[in-house]
Amino acid sequence: MNCVEFRRQLAIDPQMTSADFVQHRAECPRCAEAHARALAFEGDLARALNVAAPAQLAEAILLAQTTAERRRRVNLRRASMFAVAAALVLGIGVVGMRAEAKPLSVQAVEHLESEQEVLALTAPIAAAEVAATFAKRGVVLKQVPDGISFVAPCPVGASKHRSVHLVMPTTDGPLTVIYVADQKVSAAADFERDGLRGRSLPLGNGTLILLAKSPAEFDRVEALWRAAISG
Repeated sequence: MNCVEFRRQLAIDPQMTSADFVQHRAECPRCAEAHARALAFEGDLARALNVAAPAQLAEAILLAQTTAERRRRVNLRRASMFAVAAALVLGIGVVGMRAEAKPLSVQAVEHLESEQEVLALTAPIAAAEVAATFAKRGVVLKQVPDGISFVAPCPVGASKHRSVHLVMPTTDGPLTVIYVADQKVSAAADFERDGLRGRSLPLGNGTLILLAKSPAEFDRVEALWRAAISG
C-alpha cells in the first residue's frame, strides 16, 4: 500500500485494521500523523453527536418526510408543464455544439479539495521519491526542488489525467503543485477559485498548476519547476 492508497482508505474508514494499512502506517511517519489527526477528528465528532434525542423526534421526522414528499409531487407536476417546451429549446440550442470539458485549473482545485489533509504535512521527503513519482508519469526531472513535503501520482479530474500532486510549505502557507503530464494548456494564466489563487502554464509536454491562498511565492516556485522539467 502506498501513501495515496492509505489516504483514500483513511478517508473511508480511519478504524481500518487490515494488515497492509497497519503496516504502511507503521512505516510512514507522514501517514501515521494523518491517521492520528483522523482519529482525533472522529473522537471530537463522536462527542459532539453524543446528545440526547429531543422528545417527539420520531413524529417530527415523519412530519418532515410527509411534507417533503408532498412538495416533491407538486414540483413534478409543475415541471411536467414545461417539459416539452424545454426539450425543444434545448434541442435547438445544442445543435452543432459539444460539451466543453472543465478547464484543468478547475479540475486541479476540485482535486485539492478532496485531499485537504495533505496540506498539513511539513516534513521534507527524499528527492529520490519525488524523481521516482515523476518517472511513473514518464517525466525525467533534471533536478528536484527542495522543500517538498508530499508527492503522489494522483489521477486528476474525471478523465483521470496522469498527474503528480505535490505540496511545498512556504512562509505564506502550503503551496500545492500539480503537474499534468498528458495535457498541455496553450498559454499561461492566473486565476482565482474557491478562495484559492492559482497559476497554470505550459511546461515540458504538460501543464504546471500552482495553488495557494497567496500568490506571493508563485514566481519563485515556477522558476524551480521550470529548471526541474525543462532545464
